[in-house]
Order: sequence, then structure tokens, then C-alpha cells
Amino acid sequence: MVCLISLGLFLGVGLAVSATGVLPSDTFLRGELTVNDSSGAIGLARWVNHGGRAQVLLPGTILLFWLSSVARRQWWLWCLALIGAPLLQNVVKFLVGRSRPDGASLGFPSGHATAAATFSVVLIYVASRERLSRWQRSAVVALAVCFMLAVGWARIVRHAHWPSDVFGGFLLGICCAAAAAWWETSRPEAAAPSTETR
Repeated sequence: MVCLISLGLFLGVGLAVSATGVLPSDTFLRGELTVNDSSGAIGLARWVNHGGRAQVLLPGTILLFWLSSVARRQWWLWCLALIGAPLLQNVVKFLVGRSRPDGASLGFPSGHATAAATFSVVLIYVASRERLSRWQRSAVVALAVCFMLAVGWARIVRHAHWPSDVFGGFLLGICCAAAAAWWETSRPEAAAPSTETR
């Protein structure tokens, strides 16, 4: 369900962006988020921006595989999602053809937002299959969502993307990770959460 809903929303936003260019909500939200550009916010955004890059996501993925037997069991599937989503967003950028705020290159959807959302949803799914307490699972979900939103915020504050670029990246990343989770849960060996102990 998550996969289909995010795919439908992504296609809708992509068509709107392709047809109209900059959406009215883009101008408004970008103005609201960047109105108080202080040196502190810009510095924080520059630091958080790295969260959507391979230099952070690759070690994060290795750590996930090391800590989680659920992630290791279908490691190739999660790698496919984590690599495939950014590759797919590059294809969509050429199909949509909308420039970034500075006009330097194509922007929809944001690659950083796509990668961060894919990783976050994979992390949430893996945590839901692990033997964790409710508190631990809630903490993982909160951290993953905050990570994803922070990367999206940084892309807007740094004037690298329109808000709809970031939203589109979130939707594409969620769709790709949810598709992988959907496939994983359809396998007979995924019928129950992991019972292995570490």
C-alpha cells in the first residue's frame, strides 16, 4: 500500500512539475524556509547536507548489515533499493526537465532526498522485523524520519532544490524502499520476524 500510494503521489507531483515548472507552493515554502538564513542555519544545513551522500549512507548501510540479521538475510535486495533509487531519480530528472532554483542543472527529484528517504524506510522496515522493544522501534523510526526530513530541509536552505524536488525525492525513495520490503515480505522465509540472537 505504501509503495502504491507513494508511486501515485510521485507521478502526480512529477506531472505537475513537468507541466507548470515552479509550483506556487514552491515559491511560498522556499521563502518561508529561507527567510531566516542565519550563518548558524547555513552552517548546520551544510553539515546535514552530507546525510544524503554515499560518504554517509554507505557506512550507515554497512553498520545496518553488521547489526541486523534481518538486513543481512536479504542484503542484496536492500543494496538494490539503495543503489537503484538514486539511479532512477537521474532518469526522472531528464524526463521532467525542471531546473534547480539557481538554474545550474536539473532538479526534480532531489537525489539527496531520494537516497535519504530510501535508507530511512529500509531502516524502519528492518527495525520492524527485528526483535526490538516498542521503545527501541519507536526511537529508530523517529531517528530515521528526522534524518530524512533534515536532509530535505538542508537541500532547500542551501538553495539547491525547490521544495517539490525534495518532496518528489522523498516519494521516490519511499516507493523504492517499500517495493523492496513488499518483495521481501512476499517470500516464504519472511513469514515471521527474526528470532536470531546477536
